[in-house]
Amino acid sequence: MQANLKQSIISFLLSNAQPGKILDIPCGNGWLYNELKDDAWHYYAADMDPATPCFSRNFKSVDLNKSLPYDDNSFDYIACLEGLEHIENEHHVLREFHRILRKKGVLLVSTPNPLNIKSRMRFFTMGTYRGFPHFVKMPSEGEHVHMSPINLSFLISFAKKYGLSLNKVHSIKIKPSMYRYVLLCCVKKIITYLKSISKDKETQVFINRLDSFNILLNDNIFVSFQKE
Repeated sequence: MQANLKQSIISFLLSNAQPGKILDIPCGNGWLYNELKDDAWHYYAADMDPATPCFSRNFKSVDLNKSLPYDDNSFDYIACLEGLEHIENEHHVLREFHRILRKKGVLLVSTPNPLNIKSRMRFFTMGTYRGFPHFVKMPSEGEHVHMSPINLSFLISFAKKYGLSLNKVHSIKIKPSMYRYVLLCCVKKIITYLKSISKDKETQVFINRLDSFNILLNDNIFVSFQKE
């Protein structure tokens, strides 16, 4: 995970969130556990790989493609960081996250950003998004590969359908090397603005959110939702 994305996630949890019971799924190497060592946080970890070091006594081996082994209304927070792109059905897992979140619970999602300007150019030239390979040969079962690009507009709409309202699209510090694309992004923003003039206000706000520099110039998105 890129350092600028980690910084944004940590900043939200340590500066803007009330500590509570959190599920880190998939937890990977447990970097989030090392950031939440305050006793006020009750940390639970889950990952598909049973070889994941059991740095937490609350670790479970879990497959996100299946029903999650947790009771309804179990967690104040769920952190699904760089996870949705690896699974077969994001609809299923969003429904499961809603089920196991408590009322007003918060879901944190980060995932590779197919609306990034470089990713859009790659799709134009190669027919696939940056970070998502062509499956010339299908990957082996359980292989660590990006298979599901999650468009931010779809993620917001799907989450809303399953009872998770958008809280915030969080800012991520833009890498200096990305500023070389600013002029291209400005042209893109002008075209989008002209096409959206005839739309209703709600649609304009929705479209313009997808055309922010935060989205166009970052490799990842970081979004929080709240259970309705």
